[in-house]
Amino acid sequence: MNGFPPQRLLLGLLPLLALLQGCKMPLLQEYLVERSKSIGFGSTIRVLVETRLGADPLDIKLNKSTISAEIREFERFNPDVKIQARFIPPVDLEREIKFQHTRGLGPDLILLTNNNALPFLRKNFIKPVSLNRFEILSIRNSLLPSFKHKGKLIGIPVFIFPQIACYNRLRLKKPPENLDELIKLSQNGYSFGINKNFDQLLWLYSGLGDALFEPKILPSSLSFLRWLKLANLQPTISFESDPLLLRSGLISGEFSWITCTGAWLPGLQSRMGEKLGIVMLPNVPTGNASPFLNARTWLFGSQSSGRQHELAKKFVLFSVNIVQQRNMALKLGTAVPVNPGISLPLKTNNTLQLVDLAAERGKLLSLDQIDWLYKTDPVLIPDLNLVISGEQSPEAIAPRLNELLKYGAKK
Repeated sequence: MNGFPPQRLLLGLLPLLALLQGCKMPLLQEYLVERSKSIGFGSTIRVLVETRLGADPLDIKLNKSTISAEIREFERFNPDVKIQARFIPPVDLEREIKFQHTRGLGPDLILLTNNNALPFLRKNFIKPVSLNRFEILSIRNSLLPSFKHKGKLIGIPVFIFPQIACYNRLRLKKPPENLDELIKLSQNGYSFGINKNFDQLLWLYSGLGDALFEPKILPSSLSFLRWLKLANLQPTISFESDPLLLRSGLISGEFSWITCTGAWLPGLQSRMGEKLGIVMLPNVPTGNASPFLNARTWLFGSQSSGRQHELAKKFVLFSVNIVQQRNMALKLGTAVPVNPGISLPLKTNNTLQLVDLAAERGKLLSLDQIDWLYKTDPVLIPDLNLVISGEQSPEAIAPRLNELLKYGAKK
């Protein structure tokens, strides 16, 4: 190709940029920092980390500490790469990404608390990633289909957080092993808190024999709604949509038992100490509860240059290698690693053993399924509230709920 190489032309324009700024250097320096990533002065990878909705400050602090330590370790082995990480609450994440994109400086990596990636893909905030046959060995083969869309890998999971149950050992000596025991204990005065967001009730919906996400099987919600009504008739069972109310209720003693997630355990352990007990969700008529799994997931920014994208991928693969996965799993103590080569001390660590079993029994939705679920959840909640509050009977609401859930049956 004839003409000047782009790098040489760019360097030639720098004095003109300085002159146009009236010798005010800050803007020029900012420009140099951004452009240095593509002209050989070293590279900066910008990372946005989503914090969990309603998370305990102690959990957020531990998460920041864990990720920051991993970044420092990566930079130690890659001194020419600088990783800038910002921790963003869920309500601000999309707005922040959009703002950065309007400036042409979208993040190179986004770490979500779940695998709801399609909204970001539709808005062109992210792009697929390719892994070769060696790189792909760092992730359990059974997990990969849940992160693909139209044959392309959209995100890379780093940890799995399953749903479990948490209880106060001093208030409840023997937690319920099944739904019948839960009702009986509530009738004896023990208090229970249940997350009523539909994505958190999938274990109950499917466990009561109602089909969802089963090909060619239409959902039938009646038994699910009847159980919600039965539970609501017990004055000591509460349905809450705010995780903070569940967590604080357990800590204060308002609840003896709550549905929770492995992501809450560090904060609960710090605040409750020996009083905290953890168990599997109650068995359901179909057998063991199959809880919904949250996968902390890396997404790759669409505005990254080729070099930035490769370095971002290098960092993500670093985060899922055997050493890093084991170190982080032991530090967190409540998450399941995605690397198949990890060997954790499950026999000597009861918490890790239970979390691992919950993940084994749980269900990881596909990108399409979780996208549909998060969009449908706000529409379902009013109907669930009508039954939980006693305003409408399960028989009256079931047909409407079945209609809303039809799309899920096709996925």
